[in-house]
Parts: sequence; structure tokens; C-alpha cells
Amino acid sequence: MVLRRVKDRVNERLGIAINEVGSQDTWQRAELGVAVTSADRAKAFDLLDDVIRVAAAALTAGDAQLVGIAKDVTTFDAASTPVATVDDRTGAGDKALGADGDDWIPDAWKDELE
Repeated sequence: MVLRRVKDRVNERLGIAINEVGSQDTWQRAELGVAVTSADRAKAFDLLDDVIRVAAAALTAGDAQLVGIAKDVTTFDAASTPVATVDDRTGAGDKALGADGDDWIPDAWKDELE
């Protein structure tokens, strides 16, 4: 009941899903996780702080305690790569090309495509 209250309260107030990610086999312990994406690093940290604040308040109301908090931030500074166009026939453009170009297409089909 305590975990459900925490998850529901965070979802109601912030619109963020929070889930059990570890310690599920340990009695009276739970590890909760949340993922946040944002173009602004400060905004992501503010949102995580809000999640912690709301979860801690819900835990206190349920006579439970918050033992630890861990935050991990990953940034992606790599240059963007183009995405393959999805082909309606196969559903995935990257698989449709194959390793050797269009060699996988039978000759009879190639005539129909042109």
C-alpha cells in the first residue's frame, strides 16, 4: 500500500510514472526508479528534485522512510545521424537495403518496381 501511494502521488502531481526497479524480493524494501529526458539539464534536475520531494512526503505519510537517493545523468553530445527511411513494403528501411544493396531482390521483382 505504501508503494502504491508513492507511485500514485507522483503520477497525480507531476504526471511522471515511477516504478519498482530493484529489491523486489526483499521484505519491506523497495527500489524505485524514474527516467527524465529534457533538452535543459537544469530542468531535468528540478524535475527529479520534485519527484524526490513528492515521494518523500508520501513515504512520511505512510510511516515509511527514505533510505537513499541516487541520481545518474547521461548527456548525448554526439552528432546526430540520419535515420533510414521506412519502406512501406518491409516496415524498416535499414533492413530493406541489406548488406549488398538491393541484391536480395529477385530480378523478376526489380522489373515490376521500375
